[in-house]
Amino acid sequence: MKLILAEFFTKHGEDIYKRWIELFWKKFGVAEPYLRRETDQFTNPFSYHINECFYRIVDFLGKELNFEELDPYLDKLAQIRATQESSVSRAFYFLIELKSLIRERWGEVITKEYGINAWLELEDVIDALMMRLCDYYIKYRERLWEVKLYEWKRNNYLLLKRAGLLANEEIKN
Repeated sequence: MKLILAEFFTKHGEDIYKRWIELFWKKFGVAEPYLRRETDQFTNPFSYHINECFYRIVDFLGKELNFEELDPYLDKLAQIRATQESSVSRAFYFLIELKSLIRERWGEVITKEYGINAWLELEDVIDALMMRLCDYYIKYRERLWEVKLYEWKRNNYLLLKRAGLLANEEIKN
């Protein structure tokens, strides 16, 4: 399926990316200058991956819909957000901001030049991105809780063993 707004994103994609990433970094307060300055993959992998993923999402919005191409970036974003945020709504708010940014800055242009169907199609695509991101996010949150549970069991086992309250047994998962 070819997105109606492919031409629009060719023209405005870079500007959308810059404004969107700006909104995202502003939430980091005093760490913002460092995160924005250091975008090297090895010096600051967090910043590098966020910038790369955001750029790929905006680039994706202007192309033929192929989620397989974008899935590695959504997976990486979900990994990052699953360790940063505790609530799903906070973890995905950056996609809501993307919708708002486009609506406020270019909504009128999109509606006049491409019609309301183009706007609705764009919202559907962003919603689909959010749903796919949610699947990845849940996978990583579950994994995080599994690790925490394992560590809790291991620590309790070691404490009980040191206290002499257990015989030599293996940790059971």
